Amino acid sequence: MGRQLKTTRRIVQIFLLLFFIFLFLAASYSLKIRIPVDFFLRMDPLIALSSMLSARAFIGTFIWAFLALALTISLGRYFCGWVCPLGTTLDITSYVFKRKAGRSYPKFRYIKYSILIFLLVGALFSSQLIWFFDPIALLTRSITISVWPIITLISSKAFGVAFRFTALQNGLSNIQNLFTSTLLPEQLTFFRMAGWVLLIFLAILGTEFVSRRFWCRNLCPLGAFFAVFSKFQILKRKVTPDCTECGDCLKICKMDAIKSNFESTEYGECIQCFDCVADCPPQVTTINFKGKTAPYKIDLGRRRVITSAAAGLLSVGILKTNFLSRNSQAALIRPPGSREENEFLDRCIRCHECAKVCSTSGRFLQPAFLEGGLEGMWTPVGVARYGYCEFNCNLCTQVCPTDAIHPLDIETKKKTVIGLAYIDKNRCIPWYKNENCLVCQEHCPTPAKAIEMKEEKVVHFTGEDRLVKRPYIREDLCIGCGICETKCPVAGKAAIIVTPQNEQRWAD
Repeated sequence: MGRQLKTTRRIVQIFLLLFFIFLFLAASYSLKIRIPVDFFLRMDPLIALSSMLSARAFIGTFIWAFLALALTISLGRYFCGWVCPLGTTLDITSYVFKRKAGRSYPKFRYIKYSILIFLLVGALFSSQLIWFFDPIALLTRSITISVWPIITLISSKAFGVAFRFTALQNGLSNIQNLFTSTLLPEQLTFFRMAGWVLLIFLAILGTEFVSRRFWCRNLCPLGAFFAVFSKFQILKRKVTPDCTECGDCLKICKMDAIKSNFESTEYGECIQCFDCVADCPPQVTTINFKGKTAPYKIDLGRRRVITSAAAGLLSVGILKTNFLSRNSQAALIRPPGSREENEFLDRCIRCHECAKVCSTSGRFLQPAFLEGGLEGMWTPVGVARYGYCEFNCNLCTQVCPTDAIHPLDIETKKKTVIGLAYIDKNRCIPWYKNENCLVCQEHCPTPAKAIEMKEEKVVHFTGEDRLVKRPYIREDLCIGCGICETKCPVAGKAAIIVTPQNEQRWAD
């Protein structure tokens, strides 16, 4: 029975990881799937609690998180062993490299609880830092910003090499069309700070070489959150008196939840993987709903609790008082439907679902660096020189799990102003060269062109009189989509630039 449950758990893990990847790939233009592509983020109770504390509001998209939390009260940390896609990724890493359970580090277990206290205290005072530590947000961001661009680049290079063989071109063309219409994007997309995101992700995977599930045992705040709420779980491990004390269960427990007497269990660490049941030689170990339900204690110590809470308060002070450069804020262009800046920062968990879906349409959104200060790091901003906000696309407003970007229907989105373009006359061809260029006006998507061309008589540098069409911005029509900046033919910095002036933010 134990081996059957272990096999079932592995099947469920693989299925849910594939489902996570399916939803990730489905976050693309034109988002035809009815299942929310941010489903895993919506069922994360730590993201739910942190976002609602920070925003001082109830966020209805997190109804699934309450269900996941309710099941934890009776089943314990099942989420970590059966559902969490990062946990499954760590298990696959250990399986590929044939890693055993590894050394035990029980003194480090308190760290995840300290991180949890730190994050929740910060959220209580409107400092959103859950994005850096939460495993679902972390995995989503890592795949979007780093892993997926690498995969698409490798596949593109592979097709490029294969197309050199003339005999294969017809068949490869059909295969490439199939992949670009289902899995791969039509054009490569790269993101800023992808290297840092990848290093963090690889570091977490690298902890598997220290010990199995080192991240889950000692660092994951979501695991700590589930451990707190599984205090009264009734699905527990039991050992009969026939135990031979062979110690196999102790060796294979990936969470180091089994104590040295082989019978007692740290239920807050057990993730219901059933390895100990399946691989117990005398078959004296069971996990069932029978027996006592006495709660276990989580003893952090007063000093650690106070230190963690103080660190959370300190983070609020550092982030909220950070100097904001008015010059750098000129590049702080938020997605359409974004809430007022303070509330946007309180809600945004930097999962970059919006950037993923935008990469399949206009490629407008990128992770911020210091445009919005320390508090705004890695939040989505528009970089119009690289991409533009597609006029007929509202997908970024549909995939935000925390409502930092409010859902907009397509007609409302088309009228939502996210910025204003201005012309640098020292770089614009019709202005400094006195020669015609109509690129920005031709690409302007608004029904009444927001870029107006006026024919003016000028003196060319050759001395002759010419009639040149010069562009002017209609501020009453410009929505700041940025396509004019993207398509501007001037090398380097564009001659027409979008700033967040006149932006419209969502407010309840």
